[in-house]
Amino acid sequence: MKDVKKLESLLSSYGIELENSFSARMNFCAELVGNPSALAKAAGIAQSTIRPYFSGREPGRPHLIAIAEAAGVSVEWLATGKGSVEGYVKGMPDSTFTVREDVPSYSESGDFALVPLYDVRAAAGHGSMVELEKVVDYLAFKRTWLHRELGASASDLYLIYVSGESMEPTLRAGDVILIDRRAAADVPHDGIYVMRMDSSLLVKRLQRLPGRRVKVSSDNQAYQPFELALDNGADDLAIIGRVVWTGRRV
Repeated sequence: MKDVKKLESLLSSYGIELENSFSARMNFCAELVGNPSALAKAAGIAQSTIRPYFSGREPGRPHLIAIAEAAGVSVEWLATGKGSVEGYVKGMPDSTFTVREDVPSYSESGDFALVPLYDVRAAAGHGSMVELEKVVDYLAFKRTWLHRELGASASDLYLIYVSGESMEPTLRAGDVILIDRRAAADVPHDGIYVMRMDSSLLVKRLQRLPGRRVKVSSDNQAYQPFELALDNGADDLAIIGRVVWTGRRV
């Protein structure tokens, strides 16, 4: 937090209420960034989805992390009211993954950036549960390439594995995919995305439809497409990010 005086003033005005009320912590976060609309925009969450959170309804983990990052507060504090208000780990992806604080999320200097690879698999099939939540390795990408080709910095990106066969031949089981987390909670362009549905991670091709709906399809024709509403208010549905690169063993 850069505006220390504003932080101290808000902490003083809310007092003990912040420890006992999730809605109070939500309003606190909104005041930090300006207002509820500004918080929704910064977190990449639709106004209709975020509105109930100000009345006490608690969001799922992806939205909780997105709100904490947007406001610059600790995820633990936003969820429980305990611990330090500050302390958000930069580089934490807006997803069901947890970034360990003892592992750096990316290189801060030099020509190459180290992008974290998570020990999580997004199913290119019928779904895969998140089993482990840790960084297992890093891949180096040239910063100029990230900027020129993706318009991104290393802090916008992370890597996970693919499992299943529904996206073959485009993606195969064991492929490593690079995710741009700036597309979380929305589908700005048609493309391949990682999404969370019913506590599972899926990698699918998404096509924007009228009325904030998307067509979810697989490149393997053996799998049937289906449609989803982006603003259905379900905590078990979230867009994690867009697939922007893939690497595989030949």
